[in-house]
Amino acid sequence: MSAWHRNHGTAGKTHAPSSAAVRIVASAVATALVFGCFTAIHRYARTGGDERADVTVRVARQNVQLLAPDVDTSTSIDAAAVQPLLDAYAQSAGVGTTYSIAVMDAQGNVIAGHEPDTAREPASTTKTLTAFAAASALDLYSTLDTQVYVTGAADAKGAATIVLKGNGDVLLGTGANDASHINGRAGIATLVQRTVTALAAQGITSVTLEYDDSLFGSKRLPDGIEQTDEDYIYEMPASSMAIDMDRQWGGVTNPDPDHIMNYPTKTDTPALNVATEFASQLAAAGVTVSNADAPASVQTTGDATMIASVQSAPLWEVMRFMLKNSSNTLAEEFGRLVAIKTGAENSPEGAVKAVTQIVQDAGIKTDGLSLRDCSGLTLGTRISATTLADVQRHLVLLQQEDSAPVMEGELLAGVDRPHAPYDHSIYGSMMTKTGTQDNVRSLCGTIVTKDGGVVFFAIVCVDMGDWSAAGAANDVFASGLAML
Repeated sequence: MSAWHRNHGTAGKTHAPSSAAVRIVASAVATALVFGCFTAIHRYARTGGDERADVTVRVARQNVQLLAPDVDTSTSIDAAAVQPLLDAYAQSAGVGTTYSIAVMDAQGNVIAGHEPDTAREPASTTKTLTAFAAASALDLYSTLDTQVYVTGAADAKGAATIVLKGNGDVLLGTGANDASHINGRAGIATLVQRTVTALAAQGITSVTLEYDDSLFGSKRLPDGIEQTDEDYIYEMPASSMAIDMDRQWGGVTNPDPDHIMNYPTKTDTPALNVATEFASQLAAAGVTVSNADAPASVQTTGDATMIASVQSAPLWEVMRFMLKNSSNTLAEEFGRLVAIKTGAENSPEGAVKAVTQIVQDAGIKTDGLSLRDCSGLTLGTRISATTLADVQRHLVLLQQEDSAPVMEGELLAGVDRPHAPYDHSIYGSMMTKTGTQDNVRSLCGTIVTKDGGVVFFAIVCVDMGDWSAAGAANDVFASGLAML
């Protein structure tokens, strides 16, 4: 059972699920069993969503033995049956000829494909490599804490210096801690409240505010990212802290903190922006801030004493958020955290090397692999379809709960992409990650077959004649594969 289900309740309705919902639960439980956990269930068991998913975790658990046999990793699909799908893809209007497809069985054999070992520009499917590396190297049940330190004692007038220190939470909210969302789980208002209480206990009524943004060193963006990230629309510079990934809404309300639907510009000073917001709220709470408009950047020293903190959502939830929303900012941050954890250089280049090393050390097939960043946004990355499929396979081979957040983060057929051209019969049986650039349409994923086996696949299509048609062809191929 996953940590999510250990730490959260299973309350919900108790009515019988619809036939479509049963199909989702049956397939999804089978998919979850590949990973030895139930985490996939809760995503589509929440009430109030798509009616196809209107079942509860409790109902799903009660029906596990009835609906889902053990997944048989020795069972695959007939390679000959895949060939018509490959032929149809090749004949799809707008696809062109520069594409790769790999269909892999549980033993790592490419049983069918087209130029599977040719490394091509993969776009956001790159994030699956970063996710695998993070799941392998990091404690995904830990949090990223934003802290307040006081340096030295207050003077005779009750004045002191405090330092706001970030540890990687770029999903801070301006309000109180929000337990119902990942984005905003830790809130500036709560941190201010705790700080005011701690300052009062020490007799401090006036502060000079400094902030520590030293976590990710001096280099914050991969080389060349400016070609695809003008005004930081798709990725902000790596930062120790940020509010809502530093998205500048300009008075427009963000309708759902946990779903990225819009891409407002960002700044190159996300940590400073947090510090000035913190100073503003601190002053409003009655604490005099001598430099509220211009907090100074420093590095916290060993003699500082922590007096308040707030915690992000656990990294496993942040991982899910990153994949569901295909967040370049968070993908790059996970890469940077992996670099720090493994002792690699604290830079974008160090992150790329750390992710690559973990992937290679796991035995994943990496011929032709060359990463330019950890998100796929920077042009020049090359990954083969074989590598992408093998990453999916190795997530299964982890056989531990650390892989569950990656599984949950991928898009579930019939739930996360209800308008994709998938037959109802495959709802819940396929999880995918998409990738898009101006000249790239990619798709990779895991499929639980109708006979209880498992198969992995990846498609990378570049320089196509029709961008939309290529994306549709990817979905048609994946859907057909899931129906075999």
